[in-house]
Amino acid sequence: MKNFVQLFLLLVLSIYVSSSEIKQVTFAYWDKPDVEIFYITPEQINEDTKVIFVIHGNSRNAEDYLSAWIPHALNKNVIVAAPQFTKIDFRYFFLLEMAESSGKVNHNKNDYINNSISLFFNFIKSKFSLSTQVYSMFGHSAGAQFTHRYLLLSMDSRISNSVVANAGWYTFLTNDEFPYGIKNSPISISNEQIKWFMSNKVNLLIGSDDVGFQSVNSSKGANLQGITRVDRASNYFNSLIMNAENRGYPLRWNYRVLDSVDHDFKKVTPFAAQILLRDIENID
Repeated sequence: MKNFVQLFLLLVLSIYVSSSEIKQVTFAYWDKPDVEIFYITPEQINEDTKVIFVIHGNSRNAEDYLSAWIPHALNKNVIVAAPQFTKIDFRYFFLLEMAESSGKVNHNKNDYINNSISLFFNFIKSKFSLSTQVYSMFGHSAGAQFTHRYLLLSMDSRISNSVVANAGWYTFLTNDEFPYGIKNSPISISNEQIKWFMSNKVNLLIGSDDVGFQSVNSSKGANLQGITRVDRASNYFNSLIMNAENRGYPLRWNYRVLDSVDHDFKKVTPFAAQILLRDIENID
């Protein structure tokens, strides 16, 4: 009986390890530096398998971010992919390479990565012969900055659901100069684009204890958004509410403060996973 139990546990463990193995592929099908994409897949991929993109913070530790998703995605029909934007090649990835942290705008449109996730999605769809026409995104810290700016500036309407968590600062839909606002944005932002941005399903999360100042942008434009990440998240959401009312646009964003959570992607991931995996089928 003891041997049977041991054998059973080994079998379960082997299935777990096999189905949660992190794989890696190099994306080179564009005019930018190559990007490593780490990903996990369900045991069996079919045409109905969904896709979630996980966007790392400024530590650029995509594989660590993906590892945190393994226990949540284990029994779900989903591919979770985490692209890695290296500091050497994509120093300001969180600004889509359109500006620097100081606020200085980059006018070289060849550097912009506001089509990156769209291209990665096309690649994954083709690689695994998927039929899904939409994808979801989760970004934490600098990854949250990337995610909300990508929603605004990518013009990819296939993004169906997103989680923006513990961002350091934001691009407000105000007349402030880009990248703090949308005035003089290096690419045109139409009213239809803003309407889509505001009406998309987005969960804006902030840890109640994310009040430290380490790695927080202290430029004048960022400080005008609030002192801590908690202040800035609250001010951003309130600004969205006012903007929606003034424009007469629907706002489908949800704002939530996570009690006793600080600036830690591992603590935020379970909340993000609950949101983004909610409507994804279980594997029989």
